[in-house]
Amino acid sequence: MTMLDHFTLVNLVALLVGLGFLYNGYRIATRGREAIPLFLMSIVLGLGLVFVALFQDTFEFVATVLGLEQKGRAILIVSNLTLFVVVTMLFSRISTLYSRLSRVNEELSLLRQQVETMEDAASDDDDSDPMAGKGDPGDREDGE
Repeated sequence: MTMLDHFTLVNLVALLVGLGFLYNGYRIATRGREAIPLFLMSIVLGLGLVFVALFQDTFEFVATVLGLEQKGRAILIVSNLTLFVVVTMLFSRISTLYSRLSRVNEELSLLRQQVETMEDAASDDDDSDPMAGKGDPGDREDGE
């Protein structure tokens, strides 16, 4: 039996989604982001989907190794484990982003406070200077 004997629409969809993950991993790598875990997860998922799409009997082997009678159960177990890993990674990433956002907000409020302090100091300097805001006497329009 060759790998394309039972190539179905489901295999085509899995192949296309896998290629999409691989392309996404390529885009992440070329953008120069520091998202190495995201890049690796994208590559692993993409290669896994392409492999399963091309070699349909893969889950027969996985079912045998896991001691299951049907490959459908093996598919569910592997997909659930993969989903668990991906969701855990996403929660970790979200937590990191929230902590970064909190630090940025703290720094922003400190900068705003410094700007207000500097503006207050500048307006106090303007109030203490009797010539402030009056301009050059030669600039008057009434000619005085």
